[in-house]
Amino acid sequence: MTAHTLTLASLNGCCVSLLENRISDFAEKIQMIGKVPRDSAGLVWLDEGQPSRLYTAMDGVAVISVYGFLVSDLPFHGASWITGYNGIRLAFLAALSDPDIRAIALDVSSPGGMVSGCFELVEFIRQARGEKPIMAIVRDLSASAAFAISSAAEVITVPNTGSVGSIGVVRMHGDFSKMFSDVGLKVTLIHSGARKVDGNPYQELPDTVRESWQASVDAVRDLFADHVAAGRGIDRQTVLETEAELYDGPLNLARAREIGLIDQIMSPDKAFASLIEATRG
Repeated sequence: MTAHTLTLASLNGCCVSLLENRISDFAEKIQMIGKVPRDSAGLVWLDEGQPSRLYTAMDGVAVISVYGFLVSDLPFHGASWITGYNGIRLAFLAALSDPDIRAIALDVSSPGGMVSGCFELVEFIRQARGEKPIMAIVRDLSASAAFAISSAAEVITVPNTGSVGSIGVVRMHGDFSKMFSDVGLKVTLIHSGARKVDGNPYQELPDTVRESWQASVDAVRDLFADHVAAGRGIDRQTVLETEAELYDGPLNLARAREIGLIDQIMSPDKAFASLIEATRG
């Protein structure tokens, strides 16, 4: 039984496997967080267990990373393979209150991630517009949940070999019933509540459950489209008509720019330089 995800469908299973392979590392990270010195206010713990600032400051611009698979909460920050919405929010709050920071750049390289916590972060970033300039600089990929976050920025740039979009929702169900039957295994679920075991992997997915899940996925997609439309200043129907397409390469990115999903097609270096120049006193 899986939760909704805002990620590329081709990577959904890979992300689950990756998280399972790294889960054993979490215990060690959490133990290290418990040893944070009293004088380390404003610091967070990196994936490698080393203290670091919430963002990198360069020429008055706070660079906040949006990397890898995106999840609601993480006890550490700074990994290249996973980012917590909570870490992004904390970094934003710190950058907004830092008098030495004139602008904020989201450094984006992500296929997306969890629904939980995503839209709340998107709304938080969008409401911060006007306090300091916010630019989403796509390094190579801004898909699904990552694009939702990017859409909250005032400007989105992407290199001509990059990819953006995938404004949709996916929920996965694995049916292992035949495999178990072939090896002589039978799973019996003892439960209380008619819907308690909906979508379990030991039985075929009933039509009623499929219909319920589909309705839920469609509702989340509508909410996704509303946030992108609000952030990009375009019509909601225009967003829905993308049908969760991933726009990649020069020709497709030109289409994405034409319908208003992005602002500029340029390299990350040029985008960052333009932000520094525009905000330099």
